[in-house]
Amino acid sequence: MARMTDRSRVTAGAWLGHPATLTAIAVLLVNDHLLKRLWPGLVTGKLSDVAGMLVAPPLLALAAALAVQRPAAPAPGGAVAPGEAGRRAALAAIALTGAVFALVKTTPVGARAAADIWALFTPSAGVVADPTDLLALPALGLAWVVRRHAVRPSSLPGRSARRARLLVALPAAVFAVTATAAAPIPPSALHVEAHDAVIVVYLGYGPDGLATSDQGRSWHRWTSPPSEKSSRTSCVPGEPRRCYRVAPPLLRVEQSDDAGATWTTAWEISPSRQRYLNRIYAPYASSDTARSVAVTVLPAPRGHLVAVANGRDGVALRDVSGRWHRLGLRGYEDLSEQAAAPLFDAGEHIEAETGTAYLTALTVLLAALAFAGGWRRSPLGFVAAGYVTWGGLYMTVKGPPGIFGLPFTILGALLVLGGSVGLAAAVVYSSTRGLSSIIAAPLTFAAIYLPFRGWSAGWPDDYGTAVLLAVVLCCPAVALGAHLAIRARGGYRRG
Repeated sequence: MARMTDRSRVTAGAWLGHPATLTAIAVLLVNDHLLKRLWPGLVTGKLSDVAGMLVAPPLLALAAALAVQRPAAPAPGGAVAPGEAGRRAALAAIALTGAVFALVKTTPVGARAAADIWALFTPSAGVVADPTDLLALPALGLAWVVRRHAVRPSSLPGRSARRARLLVALPAAVFAVTATAAAPIPPSALHVEAHDAVIVVYLGYGPDGLATSDQGRSWHRWTSPPSEKSSRTSCVPGEPRRCYRVAPPLLRVEQSDDAGATWTTAWEISPSRQRYLNRIYAPYASSDTARSVAVTVLPAPRGHLVAVANGRDGVALRDVSGRWHRLGLRGYEDLSEQAAAPLFDAGEHIEAETGTAYLTALTVLLAALAFAGGWRRSPLGFVAAGYVTWGGLYMTVKGPPGIFGLPFTILGALLVLGGSVGLAAAVVYSSTRGLSSIIAAPLTFAAIYLPFRGWSAGWPDDYGTAVLLAVVLCCPAVALGAHLAIRARGGYRRG
């Protein structure tokens, strides 16, 4: 009797090699790697979801059939029907596809995990949680219909034809599912132009742009390509003595009222706030993604408008009254003040500094425990436990981001737990004096963390000032710990 797994592989292979599935594979490949780049938007995005619902279940069913090597055992009281195992595997594959898809599209955690997994195959892959993508789930019903048609005896092709289809379908499906399209290039305002009564902002992705004719209150698609090169200096038509210029890599606009002889600052974001914005737009990149790169001037009935392209930060727009507005990008479709990234957000985007505060506080704690005599019973055990704890904390707070850092986080947490137990045992079984000095550890953490939390909230505005404050505040925290430890060991002695 033929093994059940052989039958499951035949049916799963026929499902994957069915013309409908092959068509879905072709659509997925062409759409992800060509159409999305040419026409990014709702249609191409949903088309990939529907095609994926048709490709993923047969691929999972075939993987399950290939993974099972033993024949299925007969059920008590009778044998399992030859096609029952394949049918159950197909249903499980469809259910798993729907559950994972719903998790990814409805939760930020699921989307982030999916993006990190796909990044193993496509480094710039991107996945966004979007509940509207669940509209593709009914395509799973179509996948089941395709499967039922594919496994009918009258529909099964010959062995040679099945193998030929599988040789084409399997690698193409694996490539289509794993090597997904790279994450869309984030919108970035790189060029601005003035046309009659319209200001046009080009976003650096294709020849199209966004245009406004009502001083930035509303924006619409502009389909004409740029007609001139980006300009860093622009003067008011009919008023040549009034000029504006940008000064990259700063987020700054300068103004001249004497045809460029002297310049004053008309609008700017401080370099420290610009540094904070770059952490938001590209937290792991070293380049500045927010910078003023181009400017244009549009005459208006009661004055003039000035538009400045600020890269990832969008546009700075001066209205006819002289007031400046910072407009953030909402994808490639809109610009608004509400979409502008926050310049101040207490406690956010300071992960590196927070990790340094934890490590420094732990170092002070280990020094306080050693000075109090926690090493006396077992010097080697105390040192080993200290190294394990410190190393584990380092792995936890300084490990890679995303799913790549998950093993480091788990292992680091386990090391911290084990090392802490070892330290506690060493201190308990040693005769210690001056444990009150450990108060220096939380004070040290606060001394480092609070200045950078203040910097993220806007005070101090300068990052260098926050660094200086952290260093200065650490000194009395450590000095207090040393004072308590010395007093506990007999006080100060005169030489």
